[in-house]
Amino acid sequence: MATVPTTWITTALFLLGGAPVAQGAEAFQIRYNLAGSLGQDLFAPVPAAGWVGSLTHTHGRVHEVTGDGGGPPSVQVPGGVAPVTSLPPALRPSYGASLARLQGTGSLRQWNLGLARLSELQGGSRWALGLSLPYATRQQNYRVQAATPALNWSPAVPPAARAAATPLFQAGYQAAIAALGGGESGEVSGFGDLELSAAWLHTGERMRLGAGATLVLPTGKYDAARGVDVGFGNFYTLRPAVQAQWEIGPRTAAAARFVLGLNTRNEDNDLRSGNWAALELAAGQRTDFGVFGVLLLHARQVQDDRNNPFGASRYRTNNAGVFYTVRLPAPELSVSLQHTVSVSSQNAKHGRFTQLRLAKAF
Repeated sequence: MATVPTTWITTALFLLGGAPVAQGAEAFQIRYNLAGSLGQDLFAPVPAAGWVGSLTHTHGRVHEVTGDGGGPPSVQVPGGVAPVTSLPPALRPSYGASLARLQGTGSLRQWNLGLARLSELQGGSRWALGLSLPYATRQQNYRVQAATPALNWSPAVPPAARAAATPLFQAGYQAAIAALGGGESGEVSGFGDLELSAAWLHTGERMRLGAGATLVLPTGKYDAARGVDVGFGNFYTLRPAVQAQWEIGPRTAAAARFVLGLNTRNEDNDLRSGNWAALELAAGQRTDFGVFGVLLLHARQVQDDRNNPFGASRYRTNNAGVFYTVRLPAPELSVSLQHTVSVSSQNAKHGRFTQLRLAKAF
């Protein structure tokens, strides 16, 4: 059995991307790990060739869903004609448009099983192939609120008829608004979207470089009529990435990662989430008890959504957090813990994200 530093190998396992916590601005998410994943790589020794397995647990808590200005998302509900069947069509009242606002909370509990194969080191470089399969429980609570518009009555309708019809219209209108949120709420569990990765890794004296891509397959169970799916949507995402790590001194290191997310059209609702980009930065200090550090993460869509009921809906989030990673020598096990919070966001799920990862060579 090879003795390998499994902290750094997780780069190969998840191809510089990590197990995702959070779809384009469709559903106010992207396929990227908002808990961060750079910290586990700092100060890790050069890995040996062979197989590496990992088990990752992710917990995300969504406190709110944000819109274009950082407040609740809003959408225009069109006006129409009230179905007052007791009146002839020519006398039925019309009503104007109303602005509906969305309030959302939720949670994600996810386990990822990862497996990677590393080639022999040649000239300081090697190739890595990997896959990651998640099993998750996703819970979502959406509530839509909108003021009931006034009815525009014809003078020919008597006051008694107006008084009888108005409360019925108000109750029916609010019931329809509430159903919009109820249709997007619920809880679901199951296997999520499979990730296949390939990466090139290079190790220098004080710098390490990585480049590769991940293809995310919509292998989760999807239902076009259901508002909550365990995966991220019935579409594919290609995620190319580059990463660099520098050892600034004997006990100080920094790392950076840049990722692109290229999405296809969702087969269930014909929505295409706009492509996105993410930048992650980390700095850490090595101690006798492991590596402690801080990380920053910025992700945003660089392209508008198509066929999104909320419009262009460009996703953007800024997250900040801390990490800790340690190698346990007896079982040759790497343990890494990351935690981030959303500092600001637009058209995104705003919350807290924690991830615990165990990795071992065999």
